[in-house]
Amino acid sequence: MCLKTLYYFSFFPVVLIFIGCSSHLTHDRTYVSDSISKRTGHDLVLIENGDAQRLPDGISLEDGLTEDEAVAIALWNNAGFQADLTDLGIARADLIEAGMLSNPVFSVFFSAGPKQFEKTTFLAIESLWQRPYRVSAAKLGAERVAENLVQNGLNLVRDVMLAYTNLAFSQKLVEIVKEEAALNDEIVTIAQVRLQVGDISGLEMTAFELSTARRQRDLVNYVRDTILLDTELKTLLGLGQEGNTLKLTPTPVDSDRIFNLEELLTSAYAARPDLRASEIAIEEAGKRLGWERSKIFKFTAIADFNEKGTGGAEFGPGALFELPIFNWNNGKVARSKAQLEKAVKQYAVVKQDIALKVREAFTNYLFAQEALKILRSDILPSAVTAAGKAEKRYSVGEIAYQDFLGFKRQLLISRLREAESMAELRRASAQLRHSLGFKQDMLKAEESEFAELKKE
Repeated sequence: MCLKTLYYFSFFPVVLIFIGCSSHLTHDRTYVSDSISKRTGHDLVLIENGDAQRLPDGISLEDGLTEDEAVAIALWNNAGFQADLTDLGIARADLIEAGMLSNPVFSVFFSAGPKQFEKTTFLAIESLWQRPYRVSAAKLGAERVAENLVQNGLNLVRDVMLAYTNLAFSQKLVEIVKEEAALNDEIVTIAQVRLQVGDISGLEMTAFELSTARRQRDLVNYVRDTILLDTELKTLLGLGQEGNTLKLTPTPVDSDRIFNLEELLTSAYAARPDLRASEIAIEEAGKRLGWERSKIFKFTAIADFNEKGTGGAEFGPGALFELPIFNWNNGKVARSKAQLEKAVKQYAVVKQDIALKVREAFTNYLFAQEALKILRSDILPSAVTAAGKAEKRYSVGEIAYQDFLGFKRQLLISRLREAESMAELRRASAQLRHSLGFKQDMLKAEESEFAELKKE
């Protein structure tokens, strides 16, 4: 009797092996951190710090904040991105759930009158052949989540770069407009003297005063914008709003870098994690289609034990299976086919969007480069030269002081145009970097490495 029991239950060790061999989640927080580090040069904090604010090693807000340091801080502290990273835990839970097998069902009939004591065990065998499909689909789902999180990290990098550029330009704008306002005050003071001696009319004086008042109003708006942009950047960095405006130290941008559009597109297709996520979604949909097809056949193993039989206690195996006559799981199979088709088409959509974004960013970058070159080669040098000559002519009495201030004002306006063009180039650079999926200066050195990333 005992030997028979052991024989019929000899499949249970196999079941335990299936249960114990749950797939390991390779696309975890470390994977996301490494992928972002390869693309940006900055990793994530691997130890969750709750709501505490932490700065990466070697970074201080006191000595001025560079754009690169701002990116590093945001990847550590941005609340939205940290919330997104919890999707890895959900993906891990789904993978664990996919590896689980159905619990055996144990029924007992107690002896009452002529009814003998009976025990029956049911085990859903179909979960054994369905498990590989479930695990594969869950594993691919976890990989897709990880790739999308890498893309979320790159989106955050772009947002930080744009916010940093906007704040840096706004601070520069306030600085220049303050200088212009001081010049306007001097011009108005001189105009008041000229009005008293009869050199200008009251109408001309009113024009000077209106121009000065408009610029003062503009300065108020620019200061307000600076405060709001500072708040936006601090929020992206996960920093508190208390304290003074962030002190920024923008690093020079390379305005002479030349790119080839076709090389950019090739590199973007290899490096963009959202395109890789779309590829994984196709594989995942295929696995789920196989899983739904495997559900057509349902088979349950039965082990039955009777207390009293013709030869004493009896034990015997049995089976319970569903005949697929009316229901072939057609609905869910059709849904899975549609999801597979959608995943294929979505891949094409993502690829088209990448091409569009790369072309747009490339075009904006080229024109921002050209505009800055014109300002630095023609307009700004001419304004500097004119202001220098005007100062010399004023020193020898050839022009009035008010005319000299007018040349200085034109120089300030030229400096303002340069700051605007520099900000446009920085924004275009941020968008180009985002469209590629990595830094522009990593294009040549890291191209082969990103090609390998696509194959993994």
